Amino acid sequence: MHQSIATVSVSGGLADKLSAIAAAKFDGIEIFDQDLISSPLSPAQVADRCAELGLSIDLFQPVRDVEGVAPQAFAAVEHRLRVKLTVMRDLGVTTLLACSNTLPGAIDDPDLSAEQLHRLGELAADQGCRIAFEALAWGRHVSRIGQAWDIVQRADHPAVTVAVDTFHMLARGDGAEALEHIPGDQIGFLQVADAPVLGMDVLQWSRHHRVFPGQGGFDLAPLVAKVFEVGYRGPLSLEVFSDVIREADASITALDAKRSLLHLEEELRRHWAAAGVARPRIGLFDPPPVPSDPEVGFIEIATEPAQLDVLLTAAGFRVAGRHRSKPVTWWANGGANLLTNESTPDTDRWVADQPRPTVTGVGLQVDDVSGFTGRREALLWPALPLRRGEGEAPLAGVDSPAGIHYFVSGQPGTREDWRLDFVPERIPRPAGEGAWSALDHLGYPVAFDVSEAEISFYRTLFGLLPGDVSEFIDPRGRLRSRVMHSDASSARVVLNVTEGHFAAPRRGLNQLAFGCSDVLAASTAMRAAGVPLLAVPANYYVDLDARFDLPEEQLAQWREAGVMYDRDESGGELLHVYTDRIAGAFYVELVQRSGGYDGYGAAGTPVRLAAQRDIEL
Repeated sequence: MHQSIATVSVSGGLADKLSAIAAAKFDGIEIFDQDLISSPLSPAQVADRCAELGLSIDLFQPVRDVEGVAPQAFAAVEHRLRVKLTVMRDLGVTTLLACSNTLPGAIDDPDLSAEQLHRLGELAADQGCRIAFEALAWGRHVSRIGQAWDIVQRADHPAVTVAVDTFHMLARGDGAEALEHIPGDQIGFLQVADAPVLGMDVLQWSRHHRVFPGQGGFDLAPLVAKVFEVGYRGPLSLEVFSDVIREADASITALDAKRSLLHLEEELRRHWAAAGVARPRIGLFDPPPVPSDPEVGFIEIATEPAQLDVLLTAAGFRVAGRHRSKPVTWWANGGANLLTNESTPDTDRWVADQPRPTVTGVGLQVDDVSGFTGRREALLWPALPLRRGEGEAPLAGVDSPAGIHYFVSGQPGTREDWRLDFVPERIPRPAGEGAWSALDHLGYPVAFDVSEAEISFYRTLFGLLPGDVSEFIDPRGRLRSRVMHSDASSARVVLNVTEGHFAAPRRGLNQLAFGCSDVLAASTAMRAAGVPLLAVPANYYVDLDARFDLPEEQLAQWREAGVMYDRDESGGELLHVYTDRIAGAFYVELVQRSGGYDGYGAAGTPVRLAAQRDIEL
């Protein structure tokens, strides 16, 4: 499939945009008029540069407010179009995007709009060009695809077609059914964008919050599928406006955009397969599938020698093994596994350069390591170089855009099992109740300019889906949190974008949440063993009583142990407890879920943020 992107969808000057887009292996571009106006390159020079880079110029956009114009003002519109058609000739592009009129003085008369588009079609045809008429979601009188198609039909000119933009359609509630009666040869261009589902002014939503496919809440596949089902065979093109894009590095954004189209093609393949119908004869991306159920096998922490030994022992961990070739110790507590890495520059320069302690990596277990490697390569995610000693498991590795290291291994007992790298030691069972289980979720701060790319990483590689955005008041600003999860995976990741903080958050994982069968017993045992737990204010428990009418004896136990609580509408419950921050770097949470509770204790998050503000362990 011919993949294209609007130059407005990456940051920088036009020359830099073109280089980044070509490096990401796009086939073509939409030239955004303002990008050209601001460039020192002439249209002919832009055309030559695109040819050198192997990029076609698929669309010139946008020409605004060209229909519904007062008759006495229409001559100015025709003059403007003649000039832009000359620019298009020099660019070598033959399709022009014209947007519906947004001006207060626009005239609500479909016949007048059709007559004016017909006249503009005559001008375009004289230059061998055609117009794709787009209904902007905030158009003054034409804001929906059905209205635009009605006007195109009335215009009755072969050079006047309709443009399909997924954002404008879905933002107005129009789905695939709105395209049912539009012939494919009358669709002049297809522009694709995703977006989080927000209740706000549609213009502001469009200009500041569009994202690439797979990063938002729109169900794009059925709508894009319908465009091809009715016979469209033009470019699949991205047009995304976003505050994140304006700040992000162009090369990173272009790669992220490319992956989003590959992901969308994969979604189209699944959509047609699920519908049980023959798909249109178009080439689609077909990588190895996402891992069926990736689960966290271990967490790696860079430490000084014996730096965390006392703390881990007090928390119920015991040494389970020692690495065959590296200064790495495997600690276990029930189903929880931590690896302490004491590497020097001779054994692992990257780990050695980190402040100690720092959570440096996550080990994932998948059913098919080679399949994961093939998927990573197909989606253009760079490999994380890993050293492998004799007899050690062949792990795969990948970095997220925010710099989180993932080590991917096979399931227990396979030749790719990470445990094979360790000489095992006898593991005494932790004393008392409250042994830990596998990781429930992990979280970390994400820089604003890579926040959307981080979502793309988890969705494209592992099939995790972005949840709704939650906002919390932080003592030093605002925290925006988004959970990546999937019914098909036990892995959960919480992405936290902080705003307004006096200092940038420390890079890397800072929240490790493990499951636990008895949080009260575990917290009581840890406190008795000297593990400092987060001091939860007494006011929190007064509020719990007000919200849930809990027995006083139960509240007293939780208050003494520092246990926090939540209950959902169906009666599911959460008990959880936090350690203090460890050297200012990360903290551990124990989570006990019951009754189908699937949340994260959001009501207590502002309390936790305030309590953690100045505490270090």
